[in-house]
Amino acid sequence: MSDEIHFDVAEGWATITLDAPARLNALSHAMCRDIGAKLGAWRDDPAVRGVMLRAAKGSRAFCAGGDIRALYEARLAGDTSGPMAFFADEYVTNWRVAQFSKPYVSLVDGAVMGGGVGISIHGGYRVATERALFAMPECGIGLYPDVGATHVLPRLAGAAGMWLGLTGARLGQGDMLGLGLATHTVASGALDAVEARLRSVDWMDGAHEAVEAALDSCHEVPNGETPAIDARHEIDTLFAKDSVEDIMAALHDHGGDWARAQIDAMKRGAPLSLKVAHKALAMGARLDITHALRMEYALTRRFMETGAMLEGVRAQIIDKDRNPRWPHPTLESVTDAEVGTMFEPATDTPDFDWETTL
Repeated sequence: MSDEIHFDVAEGWATITLDAPARLNALSHAMCRDIGAKLGAWRDDPAVRGVMLRAAKGSRAFCAGGDIRALYEARLAGDTSGPMAFFADEYVTNWRVAQFSKPYVSLVDGAVMGGGVGISIHGGYRVATERALFAMPECGIGLYPDVGATHVLPRLAGAAGMWLGLTGARLGQGDMLGLGLATHTVASGALDAVEARLRSVDWMDGAHEAVEAALDSCHEVPNGETPAIDARHEIDTLFAKDSVEDIMAALHDHGGDWARAQIDAMKRGAPLSLKVAHKALAMGARLDITHALRMEYALTRRFMETGAMLEGVRAQIIDKDRNPRWPHPTLESVTDAEVGTMFEPATDTPDFDWETTL
């Protein structure tokens, strides 16, 4: 059991506390595996009526993603089996969160990105504070929005999911609530009171009904800025296109500061990642969570075989020169055939089944 994550069961609640401060609570392989195993055990445990996910007190982030540095170092050494074992366990854990029938509450206080999104967004209740910061910035490190995001993002209103996936835009508390990424919002200083209210619920009222009523009673309408909601017309108009190239052209034609900022954000992404993300998000709109994660596992295996991820992590996380030299330098250099190859099914896809993945 990893010492970077703590589990507790009391008053009907199973609590998961992320405690890896040096990595901003980014998930290690052991943390992913432990969460998945606990969900398997808690599913049928009558002492567990609900699950609460939180960061340790004093954390600078809720969960800033996965331990990308460890994956990079393994891949740089020529190891693909280790990283793929990580992704297999991570995706199974994401699936278990999505399939968990008991109330699952995430108290999001700080940055929630990548892997942190995967262990929270699929749960029924996401409580965001004014410190919350949501993003899926994977295109910027030569990957694509995964952890079930290909299922979740296309189901946001309009073209918001495509915009988030391609630009890696960061959302605050108000935008998270407005887009449905958060179900409730509270002040950071009120989290102890929220947790106390949850621990006092009367389970005889019905688990989901009791938890929802408790959270509704704590909910505070945010009063901060909501740039994503304010730009919903532009997002829906300019990002609902059949290709990345069409989106870029629409942004250029639209002009203005907002459009230029989106172009700049997309230019920071790997061209291969952008095209794969666009196709994956379009496909994900028609996939349930199980099939979306199976598609993602195959895509991730392909990305582990390309140089884009290595170069993206080097430029953004290791050397921090912010100047990646992508294997495909432009959108035009990525052919439709190459994109199609990325979607070829994997032969070793994890079996998303409770009995075989415990």
